[in-house]
Amino acid sequence: MKFYVFVIFIFIYGCSSSVPNKYALQIESLKSELIKTKAMAKHALEQISSLEQKLSKKITMTDSLIVEHKNETLLLRASDAFQKGNYALVTKQYKNAIKYYKKTIDLRPNDAHAYNNLGNVYKEMKNYPLAIVAYQNAIMLKPDYASAHYNLGIVHQESNNFDIALESYLKAASLAHWGVQKWLKDSGYYY
Repeated sequence: MKFYVFVIFIFIYGCSSSVPNKYALQIESLKSELIKTKAMAKHALEQISSLEQKLSKKITMTDSLIVEHKNETLLLRASDAFQKGNYALVTKQYKNAIKYYKKTIDLRPNDAHAYNNLGNVYKEMKNYPLAIVAYQNAIMLKPDYASAHYNLGIVHQESNNFDIALESYLKAASLAHWGVQKWLKDSGYYY
């Protein structure tokens, strides 16, 4: 009987110890898998963060390139309009010249040369009031612009405003406009 009890005891002990060992092994396996998964997730999150930073830098760089491209495009369009205005002025297509110089001014509002050339168009059309405004805008943007002062003098002279014309010529001469300097010297004026 002792033998049977001993066999039953060993059987029960064997069964009881083998069942928890099976579950314990599964639990240990799951724990190990969980640790590996957490490590992979941590690495993935680090990669995501790194990629987000790289993406942010690329977006910033792309945005700045787009802005730079837009600015260059505006400059090119303004230069193109200015050159077309010059061609129209030389070929006496005054309405087109006005349109192109105004387009240049819209794209580059601080372009004193476009205002000066717009004044030249109005001067050729004998629209002296608009020419005066255009030359004054050029001078306002670039006070040392000798050609604008000279052209303003011509328009005032054509409008019989001789005193103002002389002031404009003297200012142009003081800014070293060689044509005005010669004209004033030949006329007996010294600046």
